[in-house]
Amino acid sequence: EELDLASNTIIILMGDNGYFLGERGYAGKWLPYEESLRVPLLIFDPKRRFSRPGDRPTQFVLNIDIAPTILELAEVPAPSIVQGRSLIPLVDDSADGWRTEFFCEHLFDIPNIDIPKSEGVRTEQWKYIRYFEQNPIHEELYNLEEDPHESYNLIGVPEYSDRGAKMRLKCSNLTLKAGSS
Repeated sequence: EELDLASNTIIILMGDNGYFLGERGYAGKWLPYEESLRVPLLIFDPKRRFSRPGDRPTQFVLNIDIAPTILELAEVPAPSIVQGRSLIPLVDDSADGWRTEFFCEHLFDIPNIDIPKSEGVRTEQWKYIRYFEQNPIHEELYNLEEDPHESYNLIGVPEYSDRGAKMRLKCSNLTLKAGSS
């Protein structure tokens, strides 16, 4: 306001990762559970494109969506190399074909800290995780509608074997796709 920019300034507040604060007995940000995957995202737009009080879209938004959103708001075409999608369709109700799943992975080698590498896929209802360097590979499957706290691993439960196989294949396909990009 002092610089007379308030009417033309969009403010985006976003964390780069979630964080465990004792949940599950963990601290840090490296594991593929909801506490670590979810991040805060607040957008204030003086032109009110993003400022509908109480509006909380439920679609999956990823950090790769921020750059194309900023570029669209600045009326600058996004280069073809930019990943993600502008968030504007989420607030003007034109988000046809929005993502219904995403791939996540933790591949860092962190000196002096033993954090297992992982990869997984999250859909609206399900989450599949695998720690692929373990021997044998450790897998987890959660029904997030029935178990939002990811307390009951269903990977070994016979009635979920088909779901586990589908999610395992989906994760493998996304792992291959991620490796080729």
